[in-house]
Amino acid sequence: MDWIETPESSNIARFGYDAAGQILAVEFAKSGTYQYYDVPEAVFEQMKAAPSKGQFVAQIIKGRYRYAKA
Repeated sequence: MDWIETPESSNIARFGYDAAGQILAVEFAKSGTYQYYDVPEAVFEQMKAAPSKGQFVAQIIKGRYRYAKA
């Protein structure tokens, strides 16, 4: 998995995507890394383009996809 660093975000340190498993991994600055399951690649592409990664996760990812702390 290739990680995308997000120095502009105060909440998210970096994130990455496993296309084969459809797993979005998000490393939060304060609470560690979480894996979100069954996330379509199109959603990952939208996250890459989002001006605020933290806002994207809060509005689009959380509450919609199963997750576990990595």
